[in-house]
Amino acid sequence: MSTKAKERRAILDQTLTARASVGPSERPALAPRQLGPIAEQANLQAEHVATRAKAYDEAKAQGRLLLPLDPKKIRATEFRNRHDLSLLADDPKFKELIASLRAHGQETPIRVRPIRNAAPFEFEIVSGHRRHAACLTLDAETEGGFRILAIVDAKASETRDLVLKMYRENEERYDLSAFEKGRMFARWIEEGVFTEQQELAHHVHLDPATVSQYLAVAELPEEVLAAFGDPRKIRMRWMQALSAALKTSRPGVLAIAARLAKQSPRPEPEAVLKELIAAGRTARRGGGPEAETVKMGGKSLYTISWKGSRVSLKFGKQVERALVGEAQEAVKQFLSDWLKQRVKK
Repeated sequence: MSTKAKERRAILDQTLTARASVGPSERPALAPRQLGPIAEQANLQAEHVATRAKAYDEAKAQGRLLLPLDPKKIRATEFRNRHDLSLLADDPKFKELIASLRAHGQETPIRVRPIRNAAPFEFEIVSGHRRHAACLTLDAETEGGFRILAIVDAKASETRDLVLKMYRENEERYDLSAFEKGRMFARWIEEGVFTEQQELAHHVHLDPATVSQYLAVAELPEEVLAAFGDPRKIRMRWMQALSAALKTSRPGVLAIAARLAKQSPRPEPEAVLKELIAAGRTARRGGGPEAETVKMGGKSLYTISWKGSRVSLKFGKQVERALVGEAQEAVKQFLSDWLKQRVKK
């Protein structure tokens, strides 16, 4: 505050103090010369309020507005990248997070974006799904509720901005598993956030081959994922051996995986890996059938397997029954034409 402003403020304080010390009927009218400083002080106060309002709006628009919110008014995004197992009460890291929040409060805010017409929700998570789930748990057990600190990020209205901020936040903190990251990348491509792997790899600063490896983890058959129990335990370095085993003997590997999934207690992940790889090696020694699966958008279109002169074709669940019939006819026609040109009479 300038010297002149301080002097004007002192005059205003003296005037108000003097008026407060006498009764209403005894208070003298303000002299004309005193109205100037009071009006100017009022203008200064109005400018101060306007400046704060502008700063508030700018902070909100730039994603720098920090608010304590009711966690029940916040919903998860459809692009959440945490596996559901990460949000269960018996997950060790999730239990640690709840205990830390209960003891020390929330030190790192989550990031949310405003949403409309989604009652009772007013915000959607950009990043911080585990912290939000933990705060919901604490909210249910705390009298008067448990508020969650959140940065309101209006700039995350674009889906690509949302998923990239979520990705960066997890990379900087508790890293995602290979399976979670692969599912996340696959979802981005399926939903058209990125049109191809090359573009996605550029925006997350990874080599395209690395992105392909993450996608391969997410595309493992359900039987194999069930054999491990928790797919977050699957390591990237295992993928070359797993892929080779599935290519050599998919039916054999899936049969072993189904058996392992039913065992109780479930074998350790390394033991599961060892048995699945062994199934592929056995098939190679025994001349088992080879197989290859063709996928679209991460889902199986068909699997073709062969052993000697025997060939088998199995369509995926996303191929409608009517298309299966048409495909059979198309395959028959193609094979007939192809073989007639090559087989000697």
